[in-house]
Amino acid sequence: MNKTNLKILVAGLISFLFSLSASAAQPFTLNSLSADGLAGLNLPVPPAAVAQAYVNGSETEAALTPAEWDEVFGGEQETLPAYQALTKELFSDFSSRYVMNGTLQLNRSPKTFTTLEGKVYKVVKHPRWLKDTGKTELCVEGYIRQQDNTDELSIATVLPLNAADAYKPSAATVAVQRRPYILSKDAAGYTLANVNWGVQHSADGRRLKRPDGIFKFDWPKGVTVKPELLEQAYVGKKSYQGFPWAGAHGFLIFKFKPGGVTDDTGRTVRGLVVSLNTYSLVPGVQNQGIVDGLRGRYAVHYNINTAEGYVEANVFTDGNHITLYPLTLSRDRQVKLLENAIKQATTTRTGEMYSLVYNSCTNAVVSFVNGVLDQDKKIKDGWMPELVYRLRATLPDAATHLLTKRGLLAKPLPYLDENNYQDLFKN
Repeated sequence: MNKTNLKILVAGLISFLFSLSASAAQPFTLNSLSADGLAGLNLPVPPAAVAQAYVNGSETEAALTPAEWDEVFGGEQETLPAYQALTKELFSDFSSRYVMNGTLQLNRSPKTFTTLEGKVYKVVKHPRWLKDTGKTELCVEGYIRQQDNTDELSIATVLPLNAADAYKPSAATVAVQRRPYILSKDAAGYTLANVNWGVQHSADGRRLKRPDGIFKFDWPKGVTVKPELLEQAYVGKKSYQGFPWAGAHGFLIFKFKPGGVTDDTGRTVRGLVVSLNTYSLVPGVQNQGIVDGLRGRYAVHYNINTAEGYVEANVFTDGNHITLYPLTLSRDRQVKLLENAIKQATTTRTGEMYSLVYNSCTNAVVSFVNGVLDQDKKIKDGWMPELVYRLRATLPDAATHLLTKRGLLAKPLPYLDENNYQDLFKN
């Protein structure tokens, strides 16, 4: 293939990916409905006077009439001035999609959106026609910038109240993919819940499985992590052993000195993995379609696993290789990376959607690393569309090459598989 044809192929691929990812999950547009249709959504948005009463603590409620709906939604859909980042670093655009329910407070400073779980976002951009809704519940489609900064929200539109139901994982899936959270934090470190300690074993050493064939995992009541005992941070890559012989998943992995990670019974391990994942349609089976993945139709969450348990479970589930690349960051930056990863992995992420290009496992890794670099060292966009640069941070092989070229990764360790997985962190 000559250079001209190669350029055409690359341009076509970029155009195809952009068309799929940019059309993420066809938004529901309120302005396309009649006033009667809007009223039929059962979203009792109060008039401005009532909204102000809510701010002052009143319990007054009111529903809009069809005429009031026309007034609220009949205007031109202009947005407020876009948020201006100090630097145009990679992931600085609002591209990570959220679909979530909560309450919107626009008649205050800063403007906020509060989810039903209690997470508060600072609203930095929203359609001009969108009014303060006080205590009235709304479902919004919004976007955040990057994985190490999820406090700011750009609201795109309002959806039906039940729109998020289509993305909620089943109870069976949540039982396997549990959301980690912080039980306590003090000067010594963190105590975390829902850390996957690893595969359960029988007395004779067999790996135990559930009736559906999924491994039985060990979930301690609490796991204590001491950042001061961090020894080394790595970027991890899981790769197919067969076709297409390429990286399939990216994650962060942290090695500790003895005593750095212990559970409530006194057991200790040397490593911890922080990884962005999609919720499975079938519990424990990553079987989502690539097109829907590109279009952002799957909810995501973070796993926190012991490194030893993560490697064992993965190499004996799908036979993939695990490769670790040591980060060359200073130790204080590695500690900051660990703390940022724990903070974001344990925060409420209800409604966050996956996108291969805009919000994937490898995007998260590059975003976390970028977040601890000085401004002049950050990975930035160039003159081309951001999608072009995001592709480098989407595929695990491209991302590790990018980080290595920037001097952020050292030579990888020998890969781990089912034959040598127990060699992890032996020294």
